[in-house]
Amino acid sequence: GAALGAAVTTPVVHTVHGPLDRKAGDVYRQIARLAPDIGFISLSMNQRAPTPDLPWVATCPNALDLSAYPVHPHRGDYLLFLGRMSPDKGAHRAIEVAQQVDLPLKIAGKVDERLEEEYFEAAVRPHLGASIEFLGQVTHDEKVDLLQNARVTLFPIKWQEPFGLVMIESMACGTPVIATRWGAVPEVIEDGRTGIIVDEHTEMAAAIPAADGLDPIECRRYVEEQ
Repeated sequence: GAALGAAVTTPVVHTVHGPLDRKAGDVYRQIARLAPDIGFISLSMNQRAPTPDLPWVATCPNALDLSAYPVHPHRGDYLLFLGRMSPDKGAHRAIEVAQQVDLPLKIAGKVDERLEEEYFEAAVRPHLGASIEFLGQVTHDEKVDLLQNARVTLFPIKWQEPFGLVMIESMACGTPVIATRWGAVPEVIEDGRTGIIVDEHTEMAAAIPAADGLDPIECRRYVEEQ
C-alpha cells in the first residue's frame, strides 16, 4: 500500500503498525526510496528508533472505541495476562509473578501457530492448574469482563513493542497495568498514575501494592485524555 503511493499525485501517508528493528526496517527504507514523497506515521516515538531516517510526519497512538470498554471501578482478586503465546510477550513471566505472590492468574491469548504452540507446551501448560488458568482466545465481551474484574493486568514484555493495545484496554476498564520498561511502555502508561513501570519482571510482585493504590477512574480519565 505504501509503495503504491509512488504511482499517484495525491499526497499519501502510511501508518506503520509493526516493529522496525528486524527485516521490516529495510523494507520501509526501500519503500521510502521508491516513493520519496510518502509520509510515515508511527504509533509511538520508540517505534521510530531503529529507522529515524524514514520520512516521519507524525505519531498517532492506537485508539479505542471507549464505549466498548466500560470502566468498572473496583479491585478484583486475580492477575490477568492478555497476549499471544510468545516469549516476547512473556506469559511465563506472568506465571512466575503469580506464583511468587500466591494469587490466581488468568491467561487469554492466541496459540495457533507452530512457534506459539511450542512455547505454550514448554513454558505455559506445565504450570496450569487451579490457580493458573488458560482461557485461549476470548471474545471481545469476555475480554472486557476479564479486564474489568482483574486486580491488575501484567504486561511483562521483553521486546520493542511498538505500542501495546492491551495496556490502554486495561486502563480504559479501570484496571492498572504493571509493565516492564520496553518499547513504547513509558509512552503508554503514566507511571504512578495509571500503572507501574518496572525494569525487570522480577520487580512486579513488589509493585502490586502500589498498583492497588491507583485510582481506577484516573486510569480511565487518562485513556480518554490521550
